[in-house]
Amino acid sequence: MQGLKDNTIREVNRWICQQISPVYHNDEAKNIASLVVEHFLGFSSADLIMNPYARIGESEIVTVYKVIRKLRNNVPVQHITGVGFFRDLKLQVNKHVLIPRGETEELVQWVVDDYPKTDPIKEGISLKIWDIGTGSGAIALSLAQELANSSLFASDVSREALKVAEQNALRHGLDVQFFHHDILVDDSPDERFNYLMSNPPYVKDAEKSLMMANVLDYEPHKALFVSDDDPLIFYRAIAQTARRVLTPCGWLYVEINEALGPETAGVFWHAGLSRVEIKKDIHGKDRFIKAMQPEL
Repeated sequence: MQGLKDNTIREVNRWICQQISPVYHNDEAKNIASLVVEHFLGFSSADLIMNPYARIGESEIVTVYKVIRKLRNNVPVQHITGVGFFRDLKLQVNKHVLIPRGETEELVQWVVDDYPKTDPIKEGISLKIWDIGTGSGAIALSLAQELANSSLFASDVSREALKVAEQNALRHGLDVQFFHHDILVDDSPDERFNYLMSNPPYVKDAEKSLMMANVLDYEPHKALFVSDDDPLIFYRAIAQTARRVLTPCGWLYVEINEALGPETAGVFWHAGLSRVEIKKDIHGKDRFIKAMQPEL
């Protein structure tokens, strides 16, 4: 194969990085190469350090070459492996769901950090959490795994996405009640919830030109984009739903468009929610909001 000097695992890893460098920045290329080496060749990052001169067979190199060709055509590595990682979970992903992202892990961490303080757990009482627009189930499954005394519910407008989420729940043995629901048109469930979570579509159509091809060409647009004319449509629906289904002093947590922080917060204030707070992500961008259902 052109550019491959020998068949050691160290050289194969270098070769992958070099071959995909026209498409991915250096750090991202390194991360992708590590994922390919581990998934298809069975060598972890630790193996690359401890045993860099291990030899790779010719058939395995052919497999890697085929993967490189897909990567150079902007196919996300998660779609090639069929796997995405979110916090401590290894999740099935495909074209019907968004690939889990690090920013959303920060949203989950905010809830985990707040959980004992915002609504103290009473012995024997299970707090109910609804994840709206669950996709692969990443948020709901992480919370089911990490929060004691919680009952998780998760919905999505896409039945195909729900199938993926249900498979992920089975894989990890986690108890989440999934159901089909369109937040824009369907009635709210009869349940009352202590927490609502959502990472709804928030990228404006005008921002498509800023997106990488591996996102535009392979991830579901319905889960990503909103009209320039009404970019906060989902947040209004979520705010209205929160007013109907949250218990008094219950909390809503959402991921947001970094360019629309104050405007999104205004939606929640206008709906009658209180203690609205914008939180920045690790990159210093407005990325999350939480708000509370007032006491009766």
